[in-house]
Amino acid sequence: MRIAIGSLIHETQPGAPLTMMEAFTLHREQAVLDALPAFAQAGADIVPLIAAVSGAGGPLMRETFHVLAVELVHRLAARRPVDGVLLALSGGLAIEDETDGNAELLERVRNVLPPGLPIGVSLESGSLVTERMRQPGVVFGSAATWSTERWRRSIIPRLIRRATMVGCRT
Repeated sequence: MRIAIGSLIHETQPGAPLTMMEAFTLHREQAVLDALPAFAQAGADIVPLIAAVSGAGGPLMRETFHVLAVELVHRLAARRPVDGVLLALSGGLAIEDETDGNAELLERVRNVLPPGLPIGVSLESGSLVTERMRQPGVVFGSAATWSTERWRRSIIPRLIRRATMVGCRT
């Protein structure tokens, strides 16, 4: 089973200056794989996308969000077929012209996947799941950080079960 893994972690603080690309640390390929031994233990073949992480700050500049989202989606499209996708997201991602950045990212990911292919979304505890984020085939869990123990117990089994039930690949 092939599970694509990506992350965009940024906690938006209202009133803070816009956050630019320089605020992010980007992890690719092996760095993503090294952070997720729980997937190998669950018998999944990990398909690394990107992990983009920044500290708290103002809403993302539209250009910054676009660059990060395009890279994540491009890597996903190039690495198909997959049986599911797992995204680690912070609960309050806002863009300068969009208050629901997590939903926009989910929509972009969904656009390159067949309908119903499972997407697991790992959010920080207490995060708001908006109506726009509730899309067919999306399952939610807690712990947006690369906390492999929490992922192993929470979102990984649900995502793998969902991918097995759907039985589709892109």
